[in-house]
Amino acid sequence: MNNQVNERFRSVAGEIAWGMAGTGPDVVLVHGTPANSVIWNGVIERLQDSYRFYYLDLPGYGGSEKFDGQDVRLRSFARTLREFLEYCGIDRPHLVGHDFGASTVMGAHLMEEVNVASLVVADGVLLNPWGTPFSLHIRQYEKVFAVLPDYIHRAILAAHLATSVARPLPPEIEAALLEPWTGNIGQPAYYRQKAQFDHEYTSWLEELYPSIEVPVTVLWGEHDRWIIPDEGRRFCSMVAGAELRMLPDAGHFSMVDTPGLFARELDAALRQGRI
Repeated sequence: MNNQVNERFRSVAGEIAWGMAGTGPDVVLVHGTPANSVIWNGVIERLQDSYRFYYLDLPGYGGSEKFDGQDVRLRSFARTLREFLEYCGIDRPHLVGHDFGASTVMGAHLMEEVNVASLVVADGVLLNPWGTPFSLHIRQYEKVFAVLPDYIHRAILAAHLATSVARPLPPEIEAALLEPWTGNIGQPAYYRQKAQFDHEYTSWLEELYPSIEVPVTVLWGEHDRWIIPDEGRRFCSMVAGAELRMLPDAGHFSMVDTPGLFARELDAALRQGRI
């Protein structure tokens, strides 16, 4: 748990927690739901001698600000990422996105017109339809779930997170993923982001994928139970030159299940000039 989000940046969607580590080409790491930037720790630790990593907690996630009425749709994340890159003065970065982070980096490039060197997506929310049955059920009954007793809420979330990986979550990672979603602020924020699932935005992105001209690499956990690997193959069929790399022994949180393998595959793509 060495990489901290000690910096703060105010976006139109609220105050954002972020951090930076390493030296080398600029690589921006964007997490998905219901995670935060802690998922990248193992990758950063392995590659920070070769790349300068920027990592942030999306609006309403992790250590970033959470408040009633906050816009936590995918379109808001893409705008926030553009603002963040402008704030940091990062020009033509390599963008890496997982889950919601995948549509965030795609939206930043295709909708917000961010100039990038390359795009990498992992186990991505990229194509409709998406959302686990559990998440879609919550979307219908946000107000009911938001007032559950704390111990029930924690148990439900822990059980849900357990299905995101192919092996038990390390206790410190599980705690770092659970804690931001607890308490009077965190629990409503968890159900708020479920209620704002933005399927319209991914429909818009689907129309633009064939226009991508920068290198695209796709990493996918072979045992992903949240988004099946066929979705990665379907996405690659829409993007000229996109390459799919399957990660054995990994679930949806592939960089948590197999951080060494994930880092090696990412580094190999970098060194081969794909990104």
